Amino acid sequence: MSEVVQDNSKSPVVRAAAETTPDSAPAPTGGSKRKLESRRKLLAAAKKLFIERGYHETRPQDISREAGVGHGTFYLHFDDKLDCFLAFAEEATLALQDILKEPSEQDLPLEESILEIIHRIFGYVESHPGLLAAAMVDIDVITTNDSKGRKMLVDQWAESWTDRISNWERRGLVMPGLDKVLTGYMIVGAMKHGGGYAFRDGLDKDRVAREITRLIVRAIEVN
Repeated sequence: MSEVVQDNSKSPVVRAAAETTPDSAPAPTGGSKRKLESRRKLLAAAKKLFIERGYHETRPQDISREAGVGHGTFYLHFDDKLDCFLAFAEEATLALQDILKEPSEQDLPLEESILEIIHRIFGYVESHPGLLAAAMVDIDVITTNDSKGRKMLVDQWAESWTDRISNWERRGLVMPGLDKVLTGYMIVGAMKHGGGYAFRDGLDKDRVAREITRLIVRAIEVN
């Protein structure tokens, strides 16, 4: 598949940044306030429907109706449903990154650091039911076009694990020469499916967190 060059001016992140008014800028006009408010309503509606119905069963007109805005308003903010989904996934990614950043900034022992990360993720899942599962859809499953260069939550989450593994390797805590990217995706897979099983079946979250931690530590720690 040939690489697709993205028009970054249309990306959800760039569009959201462009609509954010810096502190030094003049106060937003009535029109810009309404536009920001309609985008907020659409994203809130999209979040609700993507969680409840999934990507495939949610239509742009459903999102507009749920948000209480005209269908045409949807296309003032998003190119299509995929564009809206990417904005929703980006919000979920930023929220997850925010709650996970503290352990990566501390020089914790390997097992303690991993356990702390998993506890934070489980806490986030409990306080935001269905959010991560909805946002972690593989983009290749939902579209066959324009997938190059678009990173979903699962990709960015794997990258964050890759960065942590690199840090642990510098500290001599993990085996040298690990394929860090592959290992990052394997950890995300264990978290996604093992954690999903634990929540569906109502298992003790602390026990599951410790078991997943032990598996990860045994797989990557220096011998």
